[in-house]
Amino acid sequence: MENNIKLLDGSMSYPLELDGYNLNNRLWTGDALINNPEVIKKIHKGYINSGADYLLTSTYQISYDILKEIGINSEEIKELFQRSLDLAKEAIVEANTKKDIKVVASLGPFASYKKNASEYIGIYDSTDDEIYNFHNNNLNIIKGIDYEIILYETIPCLREIKILSMIFDKLDKEIWVSMTCNDDINFRDGSSISEACNILSEFDHITTLGLNCFSPLYVEDACKKLKNNTKKNIIIYPNSGEIYNPEEKIWTGNKLYEDKMIKKWLSLSPDIIGGCCRVGYDDIKKMRQEIDNYEK
Repeated sequence: MENNIKLLDGSMSYPLELDGYNLNNRLWTGDALINNPEVIKKIHKGYINSGADYLLTSTYQISYDILKEIGINSEEIKELFQRSLDLAKEAIVEANTKKDIKVVASLGPFASYKKNASEYIGIYDSTDDEIYNFHNNNLNIIKGIDYEIILYETIPCLREIKILSMIFDKLDKEIWVSMTCNDDINFRDGSSISEACNILSEFDHITTLGLNCFSPLYVEDACKKLKNNTKKNIIIYPNSGEIYNPEEKIWTGNKLYEDKMIKKWLSLSPDIIGGCCRVGYDDIKKMRQEIDNYEK
């Protein structure tokens, strides 16, 4: 039987860190997009060579609001988002691959903007209007850019999903939504992933729902929960299992991800797998090998 499981790329930050790039700033990987775009293209090529079917743009941490605050005007902001797409497309051309690789625009949660917020907590000391305006400002920029797919990723709470649901109809593009969860496969603030799936499943142009940046030990439970709550395509891309300290901006603990986990993930029949923080080229290459060799 033909295996149709697709492969997302891995972390953008991890290869940058390994190359000695300083990410301890508010823009995170967006700093490289602005100041060193060639290294972004290099990372895209690394994931193409590792076998990825989808490339995420380097736009997770940048947003209209952050860039405006540091003095970048609206036209320049749009140019930066366009640059993120152009770099990925250039990498595909320069890699001289025959694969049909698609580019996915990465948009972070409200937590990626607020200095005192965290994707790993999911509790916002902000009004609904502030969260809505953050996402709406991004939408007004990206809807004029020829992204193939828009991914809202690492959404940490049901509250934010409900607010996002008020803008999705304004975006006439294919949308993916990926949430992040605790060990019980509910949002970081304890709210319901199942309820979020029910809300998101009502949108025809949302094709794919998933979970990301959670422990690889919980992929089986995560995949089952998603399949029980939506008929949409399923994407799963955990982090390495290490723990992020948002105050010191460092990762601690041991890497829990192991190559032997991949076959089990594939047996759960997700539509797309990949890697999030601390998951790099070699991990994605191994996923490619397992997908290609997997028989149902």
